[in-house]
Amino acid sequence: MAGGLFWQMKIKGRILAVILTAALCACATGPDRSHYVGLGAHRGYYLIEPGSSLQEQLGYGLAPVSDTADPLHRGYGKDVIAFRFNRAGVLAAPPAYLAQLGPDRAYTNRLRRLTQGVSTRAEVERMFPPGNQRLIQPDGGLLVYHEVNVYNALEQMTGSGTR
Repeated sequence: MAGGLFWQMKIKGRILAVILTAALCACATGPDRSHYVGLGAHRGYYLIEPGSSLQEQLGYGLAPVSDTADPLHRGYGKDVIAFRFNRAGVLAAPPAYLAQLGPDRAYTNRLRRLTQGVSTRAEVERMFPPGNQRLIQPDGGLLVYHEVNVYNALEQMTGSGTR
């Protein structure tokens, strides 16, 4: 009987440890900091944390983001910059930068130069690496995802990362 009680306490202790770990992870991620960065009339971009509600609202749920916490590629991942073009190949909406750890300044400086309704797909493709994924939209426009390689040394060394 005493042995059975010991195992019950051990199992309850493990369950409590899992619950506490999950709670700590939820607190560590903090609030969603996704937002629009306005730069003037028809200029600006969205800065989105992958998995945020804003990502879904804007229709970027299929963005090919890969997490730096992936056990097979720990420390290495991909952020994504998304562009929506109309049928004429002109930027139809503000771009969106889906950034895991924070945006790369070089890429945000490039985003600052784009103007919705004016910048063309050719201009965007000169400024950014080739689009890795293209999706035709119901209105005939085009959604292009550009992948940005990211590296998180903390994630590779400890497996915990900083989110």
